[in-house]
Amino acid sequence: MRKILLSLPFFVVAAPLAAQAEVQTDAEMDGAIVLPDFDAPVPPAEATLGGLAERLSDPATQDEIAATVSVLSEILLDLPLAPLIEPLAEATADVADLPRRPVDPDLTLRRMSPRAGEVAQRMSRDLPRTMDRVADASDGIAALIPALRDAFRQIEERVEGSLSRE
Repeated sequence: MRKILLSLPFFVVAAPLAAQAEVQTDAEMDGAIVLPDFDAPVPPAEATLGGLAERLSDPATQDEIAATVSVLSEILLDLPLAPLIEPLAEATADVADLPRRPVDPDLTLRRMSPRAGEVAQRMSRDLPRTMDRVADASDGIAALIPALRDAFRQIEERVEGSLSRE
């Protein structure tokens, strides 16, 4: 469960970025199914990562995402777990040939672990710093991409050269 809670910020980061994509109005769509333009030119990875670094290091974006993570965390902590646990408990009891133990219908993560709320608060508090680190890493990766391309080109040339000698 901790893995799910700790990975939540990374999923939440993707949501605002996806929400900023262009949205067509109903009048523009006119009932047609709109597919992505697969023939559109793809921006270089360096430019994409640079834009990501700018967004992730923007304090307004960080605050917005931290608030979103906080709200989603609180919602997750109060979701009833019985609908998820009931089928698992039933299947486990069937496989193990044991009597099934009853599942509390009011069970939530907050009731299972009263200190789980502290994790949600800590995630929203630490998220801006984490986003700054991801932005810094994406800048480093963007700077590294041309060197990697050159290294792959050299490897390809040497492999082709060694194959042609054989």
